[in-house]
Amino acid sequence: MLRERGWLTIVVILSSLAGGATSSLLFTTVLGAQGGDVVTASQVNILDRDGRLRAVLSGDDERGQTSLAFYGPNGTLRGVIGSELDGTPVLQFNNTGGVARLSAAVRQDEPAITIGNEAARSVLLASIGGTPIVGVADRGRTRLQITLGPQAEPLLSLLGSNGQPAAALSVGLDDAPFLSLFDPMGVERLLMGAVAGATVVNLGDGIRPRLVLGVAENGRPSVGFYGDDGALRSELSVDTKQ
Repeated sequence: MLRERGWLTIVVILSSLAGGATSSLLFTTVLGAQGGDVVTASQVNILDRDGRLRAVLSGDDERGQTSLAFYGPNGTLRGVIGSELDGTPVLQFNNTGGVARLSAAVRQDEPAITIGNEAARSVLLASIGGTPIVGVADRGRTRLQITLGPQAEPLLSLLGSNGQPAAALSVGLDDAPFLSLFDPMGVERLLMGAVAGATVVNLGDGIRPRLVLGVAENGRPSVGFYGDDGALRSELSVDTKQ
């Protein structure tokens, strides 16, 4: 049973796309055909009545994005709406100090929203391969993750400082809840759950169960000892009706 409850690893897919000179030439030709009401520029600065820079529309800003950036009265960058070189749409809102507090992007078909400061503590809301993910991170290291398994079973994972799983809570397709505990290397050592009216606790060596404690649906407790080959060596049970 230990080996049947795997660990879900999520990786974020990055993409790239290069544009050609042909598209730039076509774009210039279209602009030229639009008449005299069109303004063509690589950057437009927008000032307030006091002459302070409040917004910049840029075809290629310092981040390498086509963007519309907004600035506070003290010149601090407060928000950006734009697209990266590969066309990825991005959105970012900053605090009064210019530090990002909310950012969003859609890379290919994978949306992701980051809430908080990624350099400190943040929350990630994403959908990877159609699977929703909620992650809580500290200084870029995910410490808690909530997601759904292949059959829509809910999974709650607690991660150690090294990114390895430390504890996991899941509910199977049969509505059976399971709690797993792992060693510092991420190897499952304990699995406990309630299955078909029975309570089961598996203690293992990381490969196979070695000691199984259980209480059957009829209330009979038992202890099973397993060998190196995973076979049951001996079992002790008590008939509580006697």
